[in-house]
Amino acid sequence: MLLNSITFVLILALVSIYTYQLVTLENKLVTMEMVDDLFNSILELRQYEKNIMLRLNEDSVRQAGESLQVVDGYFAKLAPEFSRSAKKNIFIHVKDNFEEYRNVFNTWCADGKCITDSASPKDNRLVQQLGQTLVGNAADLVRLNRKNISLGFKEILFWMTFLPAFIFMGGAILFFSQVRSILNRLSSLKQGTKDLAAGEFKVIPITDASPDEISGLINHFNQMVETLEHKQEQLVQSKKMASIGTFSSGIAHEINNPLNNISLSTDTLLEEYDTMDEEEILEILGDIMEQTDRASKIVKNLLDFSRAQSSEMQPLYIDYILHKTTNLILNELRIHKIELHKKIDDLLSQVNGDLQKLQQVFLNLIINAEQAIGTHGTITVQARETDDGYIQTDITDTGPGIPEENLEQIFDPFFTTKEAGRGTGLGLSIVYGIVKEHGGYIEVSSKLGKGATFSVYLPIVRKEKEKSKEEEER
Repeated sequence: MLLNSITFVLILALVSIYTYQLVTLENKLVTMEMVDDLFNSILELRQYEKNIMLRLNEDSVRQAGESLQVVDGYFAKLAPEFSRSAKKNIFIHVKDNFEEYRNVFNTWCADGKCITDSASPKDNRLVQQLGQTLVGNAADLVRLNRKNISLGFKEILFWMTFLPAFIFMGGAILFFSQVRSILNRLSSLKQGTKDLAAGEFKVIPITDASPDEISGLINHFNQMVETLEHKQEQLVQSKKMASIGTFSSGIAHEINNPLNNISLSTDTLLEEYDTMDEEEILEILGDIMEQTDRASKIVKNLLDFSRAQSSEMQPLYIDYILHKTTNLILNELRIHKIELHKKIDDLLSQVNGDLQKLQQVFLNLIINAEQAIGTHGTITVQARETDDGYIQTDITDTGPGIPEENLEQIFDPFFTTKEAGRGTGLGLSIVYGIVKEHGGYIEVSSKLGKGATFSVYLPIVRKEKEKSKEEEER
């Protein structure tokens, strides 16, 4: 719409300028024609003047008088045309010359009789001199008008070549600037869709607030990203609840043990209180306190995991997260006779991340391994630093493995190999998105009948001293 409007305005301006130039040139041509007629009439008047002096034609006096009227009429017609012209002074000068010539001529030829005898040569010379001056000045006026016509043609030629070129260049610059703006914003939109497909909810910055379709599309895309990010948080939270449901029997069993101990200790204390000495009573009370703390820690760990909190990136130790996560599901694994082996290196470097989200990652992977094994198997959790600045965490199971044709689709949303109603296909998709959000990546390797290994790579947080040391080495 902008380009069409500007093009319409430029075309309208071009037509207006051409019309004005042509009308102006037409007026100049009409004026030039009248100036030529004026000049020819003055020459004709001089011819009658010569005939009078040579006495060639008796009717010359009458014809000269008519010519004077004709010339005077041309001056009257041309006066308005030269009143606004730069040649106004020249025109006035020619007209004054004509008035002087006419006055002298009328004196010379008073009452229709001209003094042409030898007794008045002075009068004859005066008429001739004024006539010559009038012709010369009129010739100058003709030359100036012809020069003005030539300049008019040059102006039209200039506008017909320069103005279209200027309009074309301006239109081309505007067109390319608009195209560049559109392509840049489309490129940002393309990158935004790639980020969204990779699980990164990034809002596209609006660098050009032009009220066009592309800006509207970017605004709607940003609204969609914000909505999806909110839905993703809800999905992660619902997945947490589903995970809790998965290992709830193990949690219940784990809480039941300290509760049974508390119950037995309390019964013993109530029944045998009178026969116990102070040391035995204190020992039983201490055991009750210890079991209470144990149950409290189990509940606290479960609440910390299930509670919805705002994302907060901070330096974290992977070993702490792994121990905290495995404590949640350890009893569930025991119920299904699955052994958990942990091979976590000491003094691992920190990673920058969100505690709850990373805990969700490792818990989902362990639950997937548990469900793949069923009963009687082993899950191994291993963590170590890599040479390229990552913490690598491997979760390996002894399940049936993953078919090779499914490995490329394993992280796609809604892809699942489980029976209908037993899986949504969102667990590994959420894991992939969270790891990507933390600047890391995840890999999977598997052979049928030999289990599967999911490897999570998270970038190490480098300390300022290490950064400065690397910069100095560079």
